[in-house]
Amino acid sequence: MADGARLTDDQADDVLVAEEDLARAIEEYPADAAAALDAVQLGVAQPLNAAGLAVAAPAGSRVARLWVSQLRESDLLAVFTAALRARGVPLDVAPAREPFDDHFVGLGRFEAAARAFRCRVLVGNRVAGTGCLIGPRLVLTAWHVIAVGPPGSPQEPAPDLRVLLSDGTVESVRVPPHFASFCGDDEYLRQRVPRSDGEVIDRNDVAVLLMRRPVGMYLGRALLPRVPRERGSGSLALVHFPAGEDRGVGVGRMNPIGQLTARWRHDVTTLPASSGGACFDNALELVGLHQGKYRKGGRLVPLARFVKDLQPLVDADVAPPVMWTLDGTAAGTPVIGRTGFFEAVAAADDDAGPVRGVRVKRRDVAGGGTAGLAFSWEILRHLLARHDAAHVAVRVRSDDVGPDLVAHVRERVVEAGLALGEPSESAAVVPGTAAPEGAARDRAMRLVEAVGEAAGLAGRRVWFFLGNPSGTMREEARLVVDGLVDAALAQPRIRLVISGFETVALPGQEFRTSGAAADLRSPGLVVDYIGGFTRTDVVNFLREAARSLQAAASEDVLQNAADLALQGLAADFGFYRDDDLETVATALRPQLRLFEIRAGRGDRP
Repeated sequence: MADGARLTDDQADDVLVAEEDLARAIEEYPADAAAALDAVQLGVAQPLNAAGLAVAAPAGSRVARLWVSQLRESDLLAVFTAALRARGVPLDVAPAREPFDDHFVGLGRFEAAARAFRCRVLVGNRVAGTGCLIGPRLVLTAWHVIAVGPPGSPQEPAPDLRVLLSDGTVESVRVPPHFASFCGDDEYLRQRVPRSDGEVIDRNDVAVLLMRRPVGMYLGRALLPRVPRERGSGSLALVHFPAGEDRGVGVGRMNPIGQLTARWRHDVTTLPASSGGACFDNALELVGLHQGKYRKGGRLVPLARFVKDLQPLVDADVAPPVMWTLDGTAAGTPVIGRTGFFEAVAAADDDAGPVRGVRVKRRDVAGGGTAGLAFSWEILRHLLARHDAAHVAVRVRSDDVGPDLVAHVRERVVEAGLALGEPSESAAVVPGTAAPEGAARDRAMRLVEAVGEAAGLAGRRVWFFLGNPSGTMREEARLVVDGLVDAALAQPRIRLVISGFETVALPGQEFRTSGAAADLRSPGLVVDYIGGFTRTDVVNFLREAARSLQAAASEDVLQNAADLALQGLAADFGFYRDDDLETVATALRPQLRLFEIRAGRGDRP
């Protein structure tokens, strides 16, 4: 190490300390430095002192450098360094026991994956730091990135938190964070490294943000290692956005900070907004989070200190079941641009939430056609078939069912395998004693209550799929649908998928996304708009195909394949026409076949 001195004092722990680092420690901890200087000169006739050194320093020079020079001449450098360390002042040391390995095996492939799972953390409209996905909805970052006040104080006013993902989408985040561990008081107030591990017990400067939607399911994630690294020396890769910009992955080395184990140092060049960046070792396993500047480089918080807090959150963050084709093969019918549908179905499967199903609407009712509405039934049927027999799908056609829609619904439920008793008549709506409209609605509601009771006894969940009418609905049929929906929203064993019906006002709330429903209590349906697809939809389709087939595919491969499939097609405000789906699917099949071959599921042509 340049300009260094080997300590011989037993307390010096046989490590190298740079004189420049020693000078910085004197400047950052002047009171401790003065006390250490007095302590190492007990009995000296003419001792050095802080005030005298400050007067003796030449104009314009650094007083701390004079300290170091005088200590070296007095042969006090080693014992002074040890005295500083004994007072908890962190000192940089060289890795004397582990050789530096600057070769990362698979760094290129790792960087491609990291480009997908990293993100920018936005506070308001400002890039405040870096984050990385560790689950479909979980973003890992540093706590101080989102803090609006000192550790332990009320974080008010609550920050406006969002994340800018690698696919260019911006997702909102719940506040307060899903998990938080403060940084040290001196770290926040004075940007000072802890003097000892005792200062930052359970203070790990880490936050886990919970996105309102599981949009990270297509972007990959940083995996938590089974056994986190305990020693802070060796090669380092830092995934960050210095100054909010994309400058790739920073590569350098990490070292201990004296006897401090709560923070490690590294020499990767960082800038504001690098905070929260994920750090990986030469095996490309997650080792910690970049926290901030330290001397000539940066410092990180080791993952080993807080992984026990993360693991349960990661285990609970399960991606919703999705399909890339109906049968999971390259030859199957592709499912492109229906992410919202999968998210809504998954949200409806949560008994504790307010989501009771999906309302599929066309963006263009007049010219959108009905193909996408009908395809929603195929998606639902195949999706539920992946579950056990506890899920029952019942398709209800609101026209072409004869004069009695309630009887038709009942027949379809029985055909699906659910036993129903004979319906009872309500005294209030016995035919002839109430208006026909009221009788039709009441019959529908009582049927739904009977279905809910039977489903509960059988331990099953019934999914009603209400298909769009091909023409104008009869008034009685409209009232039956209204009653069916109203009653179903209150039944814990019944879920709804309403396909079409855009011009019909129906009971219940409508949620813009599954995430938007999270803070509400009244039951309702998540709206899934169909009609057109985007380039991002195509890339996500390829991501899911590669993931499902367990075929390695870099981000560049996915992006290039999407561009080739869309070549020559026109987009209107970013949306391609549904009529182009067949063309795109045909163009993607060679790439899907390559995925199958790489995964060992197909023969080479």
